Amino acid sequence: MQAIYAEQLKNTPNPVPGIPEPVLLWPEGAPGAVPDANGQFTDEDKPAVYAFPAPSDNNTGAAVLILPGGAFTNRCADNEGVQIARFLNRHGIAGFVLRYRIQPNYRNNISVLDANRAIRYIRAHAAEYKISADRVGTIGFSAGAELEGDAFFNGVVEGDPTSADRLDWFSTRPNFIALIYGGRTPREPAKAPPTFMFNTIEDGSHLNAEVPAWNALRNAGVPTEVHFYNYGEHGTSMSPGDPLLGEWPELMVGWLKQGGFLGATKASP
Repeated sequence: MQAIYAEQLKNTPNPVPGIPEPVLLWPEGAPGAVPDANGQFTDEDKPAVYAFPAPSDNNTGAAVLILPGGAFTNRCADNEGVQIARFLNRHGIAGFVLRYRIQPNYRNNISVLDANRAIRYIRAHAAEYKISADRVGTIGFSAGAELEGDAFFNGVVEGDPTSADRLDWFSTRPNFIALIYGGRTPREPAKAPPTFMFNTIEDGSHLNAEVPAWNALRNAGVPTEVHFYNYGEHGTSMSPGDPLLGEWPELMVGWLKQGGFLGATKASP
């Protein structure tokens, strides 16, 4: 299977104009990858990140792994991926959009594997992207926020300096987390990083996932900032032009500044 995978990589089509070429998280084949009935591995079997480095003239040294939503059956890679990365770039923050594996061929444990691998990739390549390995956070939307909770609240893997794979040297614990209309309750909230949340009261089912998480974090003394608005259906994304719902992205950047996550680039290992 690995030989087939490697051979097919040679015939990968050209990237979409304006979108960076995907960086495969396992160039020689992802663990658990399943070919189709014709023995073909498609992009859906190749977890990857799309890297949007911060412009050199305003680089803060921070980076964010972006997990788009899509009910684990697709990924909203534009409005909850590329647009988020470009917004972060305007504020000097590197953005990495994750192409994680989804249903029906893959289940949640595989998606968690992809998410953990992605944050390790970012930290391992911190010097290349001119970011600080200790200022790497995550943002997830809807199902992406659920995956974020599964991977970065409840599925953290610490670094293993004895591993032959350099990416495994790095912890998967983010320095900060943003849950956008979705999430999970942390099993060990005191170990969770500072967390930002956004949702609407109208989006009741997803709010019901965020409120218990907020209470757990707050009771454990974890720094949180929460913005719940009255109106707005599920999936509002950045809501450009909306005088209320469109506030949260800038509020999040302000929160990052207050938390000391944005600043001059620091040396990375």
